[in-house]
Amino acid sequence: MITFVLLVLGGLSLAMFLLFRTKEGGIIPAILKTITSLLFVATAVSAVVNNYIVTGAPGVCKLTFYALVILGLVCGVIGDLSLDLKVTYQEMNLRHSDIYTFFGMGAFGVGHILYIVAVSIFFGFSAWSILIAVALTALIFTVSLFLLKMQFGKFLIPSIIYALLLTMFLTCTVVAGIFAGFTAPVIMLVIGAALFLLSDLVLSMIYFDGHEARVLIIVNHVLYYAAQFLIALSLYYISMPL
Repeated sequence: MITFVLLVLGGLSLAMFLLFRTKEGGIIPAILKTITSLLFVATAVSAVVNNYIVTGAPGVCKLTFYALVILGLVCGVIGDLSLDLKVTYQEMNLRHSDIYTFFGMGAFGVGHILYIVAVSIFFGFSAWSILIAVALTALIFTVSLFLLKMQFGKFLIPSIIYALLLTMFLTCTVVAGIFAGFTAPVIMLVIGAALFLLSDLVLSMIYFDGHEARVLIIVNHVLYYAAQFLIALSLYYISMPL
């Protein structure tokens, strides 16, 4: 029950954040965004505690999965804080805000590595995940660079690496479904990975194509937080005895 209370609180916090974020910058939306991010970590921790109470101590494989996913979510919180600092620096017309973009991408990248390792250990891994991810990443940047004419500049190589991790996470979750069946937690992970990819595609339009419309800001954050909360909630439904 507590897990779902935290989930609802996360949704309310997100709504409040978007209300302030689309009207003004400053400290209030930054605080609300941080609270929302902490709530998806709390949701995951609550899910693990619930499973421990219901099914007893988890096996090594399941415990590893729990730990890696929660650490991945914590990386998301760090990435959120870093990107908030970037916005703050830009609003204050201060230099070096790009440092926070690089750091934020790095934090989210580490988070995705943790997600990929967690899914691969728990559900299995196939080399096809890498091949499909490379092909999908190539398609994304072909469209972004040659059709949409996005200007990545100094962020091109980091963006390609990060996109590869995003697509790897997605392909690994789909492979997990093929190996273990599309159970409730696997479906949540697949949808979460897909929404994460979509949120960053929207974010790319904001960062690298000059589109800063309020609707894109809202869509980006809704997709992102839906992804993180789904990933967190998937832990609640992991009940395989390992």
